[in-house]
Amino acid sequence: MLERRHLAGSIVAIVATAIVPAAATAAPDLPCSTVRVVVPFGAGGGSDFQARLLVDAANRIVDGPQLQVVNITGQSGNRGTREVANADPDGCTLLYHHAGILSSYLTGRAPFTWEAFTPVAMIAGEPSLFAANASENYSNLEELAAYGEENPGAITAAVSIGSDSHFFMLQLQDALGVRFNIVGYDGTAERVTALLSGVIQITQVTEQTAAQYFGNQLTPLAFAGEERSDRVPDVPTAKEQGYDVVLSTTRGFLLPAGASDEVTDYYDGVFEAAVQDETVTAEFDKRGIVIDYRGPEAYRDWWQEAFERWKALAIDLEIYTPRQ
Repeated sequence: MLERRHLAGSIVAIVATAIVPAAATAAPDLPCSTVRVVVPFGAGGGSDFQARLLVDAANRIVDGPQLQVVNITGQSGNRGTREVANADPDGCTLLYHHAGILSSYLTGRAPFTWEAFTPVAMIAGEPSLFAANASENYSNLEELAAYGEENPGAITAAVSIGSDSHFFMLQLQDALGVRFNIVGYDGTAERVTALLSGVIQITQVTEQTAAQYFGNQLTPLAFAGEERSDRVPDVPTAKEQGYDVVLSTTRGFLLPAGASDEVTDYYDGVFEAAVQDETVTAEFDKRGIVIDYRGPEAYRDWWQEAFERWKALAIDLEIYTPRQ
């Protein structure tokens, strides 16, 4: 049984109140022996971790073709995303992604937006963290803002260009009133590696990818949730520090546009069961990932609302340059 409840002020979480073994879910007649689940980023990042955990859980309950995660990297996620957008909507190709689909379209890096896909299931939100290399001369947002004001252009911030991390960093620098030297990396794992090596000074990370380095190699600057995280309780929120910055990476499964209701509903049932798996809920909780399951209709509404909100933000930040 699933119980919906409010968590951390405004995030609606869905948690399993009673975990029971799920019956095998019979697949419709799919024209493939293996279903590809495309993650448009490299191994080791947040999207890859979540997708593999969920696919493993799904494969324990499906009665039909098994699912397999495939990493198709490049172009800040756009290469793999484009491949799914161009795939047949026959149920043999899925995408696990976040709102980077929107930012890539709004900044002109991709010619398609969320309407190139059939939303299947929103899975979870992961509040962002901003972190710096431990050798830097700032340990919170106020010190970062002061350093950036005194040293224009000296802070190199890594993002995945055109992805949600790009929009998150733009919102942070706008709130701080400074300008960073923004450079691009392909996914969270690459950004964290660059931060650890000192090639960059700050980036947006997640608890799963970076918390293990806090206090030694990395300095957490702010948690971008409504409230502090139970996993890193010593990290103050941006709002506590006087900056209205609340940001979360929301991920879910999508099919190519044109997928039938039969196929969409099948995967909705599979992932609703998978997200209740004890291993999934335990691993998500350990990493501060907030389960927020929404089926096809609610997920479609989320994409439409997010698109309008992000479009307004892109116009306000003067980066709205969609392809004509």
